[in-house]
Amino acid sequence: MARHLPTGGYPLTTNPDLANERTLATFDPLKITHLLDGSPEAAQRRRQLEALIENDPTNIFSNQDNAYLHRTERHVRGLAKHVRLIELCRSIGIGSKTNGEVILDEDWFKLLAAVADDLPTALHWVMFVPNIISLCDEEQKREWLSMCRDWRMIGCYAQTELGHGSNVRGLETTATFVKEGEDKGGNWIIHSPTLTSIKFWPGTLGRTCNHAMVIARLIDGDGVDRGMHNFLVQTRSFDDHSLMPGVTCGDIGPKIGYNNMDNGFAKFDHVVIPRRNMAMRFATVDENGKYSKKTVSDAASKIYHITMMQVRALIVMNSSQILRMGTTMAIRYSAVCRNRNKVNVLMDFALLFGLYWIEKDIGDFLEDGHRHANPVSWIRS
Repeated sequence: MARHLPTGGYPLTTNPDLANERTLATFDPLKITHLLDGSPEAAQRRRQLEALIENDPTNIFSNQDNAYLHRTERHVRGLAKHVRLIELCRSIGIGSKTNGEVILDEDWFKLLAAVADDLPTALHWVMFVPNIISLCDEEQKREWLSMCRDWRMIGCYAQTELGHGSNVRGLETTATFVKEGEDKGGNWIIHSPTLTSIKFWPGTLGRTCNHAMVIARLIDGDGVDRGMHNFLVQTRSFDDHSLMPGVTCGDIGPKIGYNNMDNGFAKFDHVVIPRRNMAMRFATVDENGKYSKKTVSDAASKIYHITMMQVRALIVMNSSQILRMGTTMAIRYSAVCRNRNKVNVLMDFALLFGLYWIEKDIGDFLEDGHRHANPVSWIRS
């Protein structure tokens, strides 16, 4: 969250023009705050969590010098923020109602908003964990979610390839079943057969994660291409974070923005994983390589691509929040801006423009019944 900058001994004051504009409001700002937060109690809880970040004695959450850091330093700083954030969550009981999983607690997202900086681990809770919850069977969830909860398994979602993005059917990475392998019951061979099949762009992939949920073409024991499925692939060692055999992985480099995040690439050279590392809630492959789909409703059959759809909805929601912040800044500036004759020439235009979008945003918010105000509801569903 924003911190007060040093004032050189001058007292912090509110610009008189800005204070005057606030007195002309025809509504109670506190009621709007309670509306957007959901209730007076929720607003109070949010402020408590913001204060926890603002007043943290380690000062690790300061964003004051972000613009001056090399992106490697920003990545390291982002990881330090993540570690401290988990410590704070554990210390005040966040996650106690969700079996110790802090990222499923509704307070988690309020804390993230208070940190106001991108964390390199974000794809773990935005895509990786929801994917396991949505597409893996109960036995797989029992094993893997406990590791995610303890941050022993940190994952990403590896769908996009150099040659294919939203065209999921065009993905080239293969997962081929072999009956005789390292594990009793069969294995999968994860392979990138072409240059264009290299996974490229997934966040948290470059340096941070030690597992990836890889979207690949399933080739069953009869050699039949069964289309796209999800496979859990270990990319780095639990012991020293070195790359696993057959995995080539790294950071794609600087970007225009989002430089705390290690968007990465991954090439798989006949990487062997256990048969049970295929997500098996809706489809299975047995020890002999026989593929079968489970009988589910038509709605459930569409869930294979829900991870990416959820993220697209989350991007829209976050864009709305950023637009609200920008509108607030523009209106505040317009209230204090003066030309050389000390005449405010921007205020009327800014108010009309800003209030139009605020009114539209809140109207849509209410019309939608506040259904998607919290990503936790998507993860739990």
